[in-house]
Amino acid sequence: MGTINVSEHQDKNFGKCIKIENGVAEILVTTDFGPRIIHYSLAGHDNVMYQDTAMAPIGEPYPEFGGDVFRLYGGHRLWFSPEILPRCYHPDNEPAEWSQTHSGAVFTAAIEKYNGIEKSMHIRLDGATVEVQHQIRNCNLWDIELAPWAITMLAAGGAAYMPMTGKKTGLLPNRHMVFWDYTDPSDARLTFGNDFVTLRQDATAATPLKLGYFNNSPNAGIRYSVKGQIFHKQAATPAGEYPDYGCNYEVFTNNEFLEAESLGPLTKLAPGEIVHHSETWSLSAEE
Repeated sequence: MGTINVSEHQDKNFGKCIKIENGVAEILVTTDFGPRIIHYSLAGHDNVMYQDTAMAPIGEPYPEFGGDVFRLYGGHRLWFSPEILPRCYHPDNEPAEWSQTHSGAVFTAAIEKYNGIEKSMHIRLDGATVEVQHQIRNCNLWDIELAPWAITMLAAGGAAYMPMTGKKTGLLPNRHMVFWDYTDPSDARLTFGNDFVTLRQDATAATPLKLGYFNNSPNAGIRYSVKGQIFHKQAATPAGEYPDYGCNYEVFTNNEFLEAESLGPLTKLAPGEIVHHSETWSLSAEE
């Protein structure tokens, strides 16, 4: 739906970017670093992504990474699990390569010098729907094991809705939820229902909060209502062993943003092998 237009754009905060738009929705992807998808909105609406315009460093410079430092930047990024320090925080501050396709563009980060992996995102826009095909390539001379981890940082002030599986199992359990050590189940931001768990982003919150779950049913995914739009993120769930006690979706929030996260199964990659992780996003206007 709508003619795809891909163009270079100079963002006042993030420098060189690529804008992909079709009159229905628009996205913006950085190329001076990352890449990060730092803007996603319906045409004429506000950005649902969180942007870290201060580009603050996360932690002290890592001697393992030549003294460079990781920055969140905001928006959507590709990581890999388990979250082991410092490998997940490899700085991606170098320019990314990109090329246009008939329905969007492909963005490829520089090979991570110290991790030996190459990350890329193939982005397709169709109406208000975005397909993001994530790819991680093992550029080492040895096997590595990881799970692709796609993290979307969303703007403050919204509420996330996490559907619970509706599978009927009789006397057997049919769902589980995973908590981190800084997560208080009695936190006022959380509401547990039989069909959905709701997590509200709160700018006054003093502590972060994170939870995860597994759901591969048709209604799976995370919805986030913010700025008059409903963002829906859904991921492919191939068979396999998932990290973090078996989570394929996770949600994190603090006083600045909310992260909607999806994970693929743990995969052993031989040199040169690639693992893919697919997400579909959609936006609709709140009534």
